[in-house]
Amino acid sequence: MKKDKNIMSYTTAEHKARRAECRTDLSKVDALTDEILERLIVEDEDERGLRPDWTRAKLIFPQAK
Repeated sequence: MKKDKNIMSYTTAEHKARRAECRTDLSKVDALTDEILERLIVEDEDERGLRPDWTRAKLIFPQAK
């Protein structure tokens, strides 16, 4: 099997340090309710008018190794 140069491994401490560097206010994101999130999506001009068509959606499970 060839190695993937894009896969990175981090210890818990390294992950916490990287998360601390994040500029996103994760407590604010965690506090969003579904209703607020839906309202923000509706108000976003890039998302306006986009409605996914779930009528043809299929559930596909990955093949077992």
